[in-house]
Amino acid sequence: MAPVNLKAATKVYCSLLFNHINPSPCTLCGQSESGALCVDCLHLLARLTVPVCRCGLPHGNEQPVEADSVPPLCGRCIRQPPPFSASQAPLQYTFPIDALITRYKHRADLTVERALAPLLAETPLPWADTDAVCPLPVHWRRRWRRGFDQGDHLARLMGQYWQRPVLPALVRQRATASQQGLSRRQRQRNLRQAFHCQHPVTGLRLILVDDVMTTGSSARAAAQCLLDHGAKDVRVWTLARTLPPPLA
Repeated sequence: MAPVNLKAATKVYCSLLFNHINPSPCTLCGQSESGALCVDCLHLLARLTVPVCRCGLPHGNEQPVEADSVPPLCGRCIRQPPPFSASQAPLQYTFPIDALITRYKHRADLTVERALAPLLAETPLPWADTDAVCPLPVHWRRRWRRGFDQGDHLARLMGQYWQRPVLPALVRQRATASQQGLSRRQRQRNLRQAFHCQHPVTGLRLILVDDVMTTGSSARAAAQCLLDHGAKDVRVWTLARTLPPPLA
């Protein structure tokens, strides 16, 4: 079992208790909304339409598709198909969700979780045949420094909303460098042999849960590990998805 940073963990749980007893105003603008995002700030969140590619990126035609249909692949996925069969994210990774996720991930600011709870509670189970929800884990050293694992928190929250068990099947066995600022190729190289499957997953259909998908390198590595250990299918759900910049 990984060691626990008692100071960081105490900070997280004291924050959770304090925020439960003393609801804060809107976490963005400061107006009184019992700790949730106010209506105006909620409208600032950039929704992501139903993705029409396996990697979670919408195609240029923006035509919606049925959730259970098989979507066509984008050019990159045709060249290098991801091991997961589908991915979804309700939000684009842009202001203000980028700032909120930074606070959530790096400062263990649980007011963000409560502020987004109404939005997350309305998010339907994306794939009805799912057997379990699996967090995409951080390495224990990073969790020790933060006292917090955002992927685990999100997975447990969504597992409650979706009424599916949470299976912490993966551990991050190698302390990889931060993915921020790395190119796609550097991210893939950084994640080689990064994950280990510690629980039986044979025959299971799993949803990998994390906060953000940028290039998808972490999700690819984690999904491949689960499939190598017998998972029947792996899909990915993240709170937000980074979109490529528009063509000039």
